[in-house]
Amino acid sequence: MGLLPWYRCNSIEELKVALNALLSQAKFQGHPQVRLIYESLEKRLRGLNIELQGGLFYPVRQHLNRAIVYTDPEEMIATGKNKDNLYHQISLVEKAISQGQAIEISRQVSPYNQNHLGIMQIYPLQLIYHDIAWYLLYQYCDNGHFAIGRINRFANYCKPSNTVRGIAAQQENLKKAYRLIENGWGLKLGDIEEQHLELAGELELIAVTARFYPPVAVFILEGDRRHPSQTISNAIKDKSTGELLSVDYTVTLPRRSLDEFLLWLHRYMDAVQVIAPPELVEKHNQAAQKLINRYS
Repeated sequence: MGLLPWYRCNSIEELKVALNALLSQAKFQGHPQVRLIYESLEKRLRGLNIELQGGLFYPVRQHLNRAIVYTDPEEMIATGKNKDNLYHQISLVEKAISQGQAIEISRQVSPYNQNHLGIMQIYPLQLIYHDIAWYLLYQYCDNGHFAIGRINRFANYCKPSNTVRGIAAQQENLKKAYRLIENGWGLKLGDIEEQHLELAGELELIAVTARFYPPVAVFILEGDRRHPSQTISNAIKDKSTGELLSVDYTVTLPRRSLDEFLLWLHRYMDAVQVIAPPELVEKHNQAAQKLINRYS
């Protein structure tokens, strides 16, 4: 069965995989451009879909992580939920990314640090979908500092610059940013001094150990690839029943990632205990005490 040449797929199965990925981004990750592309492909491939008895567009695989904010300007207008944010300028951001062009944008919301509000000159590096939302990975023009911010927290403002560093520089700096992402836990990339030391291999990392109990312990054992530095050890089982009683999870992280790692631990409530380092033990204990006080 032949395919139209512009799809450049070697088989129907490859085309199905591509369509599944497009549908997921369009429907759950709220990518408006992908939505239009998918709708266009549905029309153009209608005949092939009929020939395959409706199997071409069946979603064999799906990514259910759903964006919690509006991402499509057309949908915002249609539903009366207009949000005056960077999504309205996203085509300019994407163009700047692909050319290595500097742009000026403005952060209008910063839940963690009010000093980050206002105008900034950056090189946008990549649009990242993570968990519940789209984020912008970028680098400050003046000092090369890498950062990640949620797109809906930036204002409806994007001013392209005449400064263009090109795609080779983009790729080089994207690799550096991903070294930081892969070393850490979550999306917090730290301050510029930490980044310089970390990229040079000179930053002191911290060994973090958490002990997990049933029913979560079995789940932890399943996760072979949560982090490149992880080790899973000290699995203790009940001698009579063979039931897993506890297991230790250790990961080596930069200090910037400790709070995000602790947030991950919080989802497991009473099934986890921090063993090291002492500062994280104390923070976890304080959080537990605050929870107890709220229910008292």
